[in-house]
Amino acid sequence: MFSAVIVAALTAGSVIAAPIAERAQPSGWASGYLEDYETYHTRYLALSCETQHGTDFFESCCHPLLADESVSANRPSYCVANATQVSSAEAYEATAETVDGAASEFTNATSSIESVYESVVATATSSVADDSWTTDLASTTTIGAQALASDAAPTSTSTKEWVAPTTTSSTSTWVAPTTTSTTKAAATTTASSGSGQVESNAYATYFYQGGNAGACGNVHSDYDKIIAIDIAWYGNTGDVSQYCGKWITITNTNNGKSVTAQVADVCPTCDTNNSLDLSVGAFTAIATEDDGEVPITWQFV
Repeated sequence: MFSAVIVAALTAGSVIAAPIAERAQPSGWASGYLEDYETYHTRYLALSCETQHGTDFFESCCHPLLADESVSANRPSYCVANATQVSSAEAYEATAETVDGAASEFTNATSSIESVYESVVATATSSVADDSWTTDLASTTTIGAQALASDAAPTSTSTKEWVAPTTTSSTSTWVAPTTTSTTKAAATTTASSGSGQVESNAYATYFYQGGNAGACGNVHSDYDKIIAIDIAWYGNTGDVSQYCGKWITITNTNNGKSVTAQVADVCPTCDTNNSLDLSVGAFTAIATEDDGEVPITWQFV
């Protein structure tokens, strides 16, 4: 999601209605710019990064490297996972990927990688627009990835940021879409026709805008009621989506609370195609920040 500094405090024990298989390397991962995804994913698990949110350790060790960097050369020595940790992580990944019943547990263990990936989307998105990839990860505030499934490189400025170590990170759960993009495209046509169709199999997380423009091109405060919709709905992140500016009513199915918010951004790695990432102002209207993630239904209004 091209939103600033996700701080959705979802823990490894996220509440999920039913197990959903883990998402493989996202289509928007900036291969060639960032390190190999599997290498990063294994290191993330080996260092137990999902339990380190809000710590200096997370900020120092748990973000992906650039393709031409290495842990030994570009990270503190305590960021180097030992052989036992790596072996355990690899075994855990293999088990989660091959044993259907382990999908939910694996999802919880790797849930917070979503927030780190979302933060890498930022620099790549803006850098593609001005044709100047940055190579100094330490001196820049954002690291990026092209959040495209098969479209042209984005031209809008992303808003996910990797901020200083004192800032809390997001932990939105990362799971595979339950419907294909083709199916989703059909659903968007129905919704845009004003049918009021209620979307389900969805979860809400939250983010901080950080004074940056979303994919739709507008800057909002953290407490404006805005939404980042899944990339399957948004479409080509290099364009302004047909849903930018649309209003959606979201209902927390845990407590029945509802809020109406405006589409202003895109979320390339939400839980499912129907999941939404909300501004803090929208999320706290239906849940608390401590909830981190809640199941929802929603519809266009």
